[in-house]
Amino acid sequence: MVSSEKIGKRIATLRRTKGLSQEQLAELLHVSAQAVSKWENGKSLPETATLPLLSAALSHSIDSILLPQELVVLSAIYTDGQQELDVTHFVNQFVTSNRLSLIAGDQVFPQSLDGDRLKLLLITYETPAGIYSTYVLKDQLLVIDLHSTGYVSGGNELQILLANYGNEQASRSVLQKMKHYEHFRWDHFTATHELFPSLIDNEGKDYLLLVYMNTEGIHAVSCAEGEQIHYSPGRTSLYQSDSTDQQCIVEGISRLGFGRGMDCSWAGAMTLSLVSRGIDTTYERVMGDSGACWRVAFEPVWDYSSADALVVYDHSVPACTAYGIHAIQANRLEPPQRAAEKLAILEDIRNGRLPIAINLRVAPEWGVITGYLENGRHLLCRSYFDDETFSELEADPAFQTHMKISKGYLSVDHWPYRIIRLGEQTHVPSALDNLYASLRIKLDVMQNSGHSTYAMGYQALEVWSEGLLDRQWYAAADDETYSRRLGVNHFCMMALADARRSAAAYLQDSLPLVQDQRKLTALSEMAGVYGEMAALLEDFYTGMADPAALRTGGSSRQSWTAAQREKQAELLALVASLEHRGDTLAETVLGLTAD
Repeated sequence: MVSSEKIGKRIATLRRTKGLSQEQLAELLHVSAQAVSKWENGKSLPETATLPLLSAALSHSIDSILLPQELVVLSAIYTDGQQELDVTHFVNQFVTSNRLSLIAGDQVFPQSLDGDRLKLLLITYETPAGIYSTYVLKDQLLVIDLHSTGYVSGGNELQILLANYGNEQASRSVLQKMKHYEHFRWDHFTATHELFPSLIDNEGKDYLLLVYMNTEGIHAVSCAEGEQIHYSPGRTSLYQSDSTDQQCIVEGISRLGFGRGMDCSWAGAMTLSLVSRGIDTTYERVMGDSGACWRVAFEPVWDYSSADALVVYDHSVPACTAYGIHAIQANRLEPPQRAAEKLAILEDIRNGRLPIAINLRVAPEWGVITGYLENGRHLLCRSYFDDETFSELEADPAFQTHMKISKGYLSVDHWPYRIIRLGEQTHVPSALDNLYASLRIKLDVMQNSGHSTYAMGYQALEVWSEGLLDRQWYAAADDETYSRRLGVNHFCMMALADARRSAAAYLQDSLPLVQDQRKLTALSEMAGVYGEMAALLEDFYTGMADPAALRTGGSSRQSWTAAQREKQAELLALVASLEHRGDTLAETVLGLTAD
């Protein structure tokens, strides 16, 4: 016997399962909303002519609507988390004697899903006990009867039921990892091998598949490796954002620039990269731990590159050791090698590990790569030459529009000739061990004779002083060459003053680390020596003529006289004397001298 009340309840349940309001269903059927309301309240039945449209709208056969069984599949969605097929009507045909049994897969359903993502069947069904949901992966057996109890909708937040990482060929459950990551309350996360390790024998691209319940029922969402899954406000649903292959920008990276207390461009970029990933450090500590605070180098032909912290001694190696960072360096890559390196850079950015590189914009100084646009077609950065561009284009509407897209970063103009990618962080040495390592570098860089055409340490101070006192050269030089040498001198003095200021700060901060009284006394005196040296250098540097100002007016010859050069040579001789005292004190701290 047909029961209008049971039919009405079934129509209401199927409508809600499809996410339709009474008005929306009425529009699909070309009837009034009042008619739908009467059906659902059991006051009337649909007209015979309306039944085919009702069957199509609700994805159920006319018989399953008019002759409700005790077990009915309300919704059956075959999906890979992105594409989906509504197979409700088809699956209901497998219900026999209030029992459903089928193997979900492309061979069973009339249509198939393309691609190698993991696929599954999401089922919502009704029994006399209530409405439940469940799922089954492709090619697995699904069995439901009147006694089956699945997942029930409800709760203020979604509940993750399944998390698999891999593809159709091979995958593994990562549900426990997802449960762990939920404690961090991320608003989004990127599917990477770091969060979800891939199977060692897996071939092809990996995908993260999540199945979850919320108040609306059961759902699946999927993203490819490198893409992001977002939580909705209130954490009631999940959705896959546009692929981070399109763009990924790490926001909030501070500006770089000379004259900001970070005049070693390598150490400045290194500091920003470390801080951006949550490592507690400062520019002065990076300079100290790397040993760059002790460096002095000079090229006899007077070149700006003398100020580069890595030109004669690779201070990036001890720096990475001090912070427990595994570094990957790429130097002067040929075009065929650059494509693979760029992919590695993009992956690092997606993982919040910002590479540092030299020659990103304008001139060969170090900067940090902060993100990318258009699948990596455009890399973004902070460099030591950004301020000029910002000042010049401040009122340009097109530039300001681009700044909104790039989150305030400028584009990388050149393929860098040296890149340092900062990988995983592992064992971090103690601060005292790092201090001792730094002092050993101090002895090495000051007493080493250098390599190639660059002089370093005491030899660099000698070569520099000899160049300052070469009266014959200055008398013969043309104005352009004279001005260039003035610029190099100014730049190298800036670097030396910055390095020794950092050394003094590093030593002062390290005093609490040393417990041995004799070593502490030596370290304290050494901090005083470098404090004195830093003050002398800073005082001299601030009194030097600024080459940038001279370009708009003024004479290099009048601004940089023989008397001034002689005074600077005397200062460098005093610096060498203080450095020798610093060597002796460093040896005491290291225990290299007898009592």
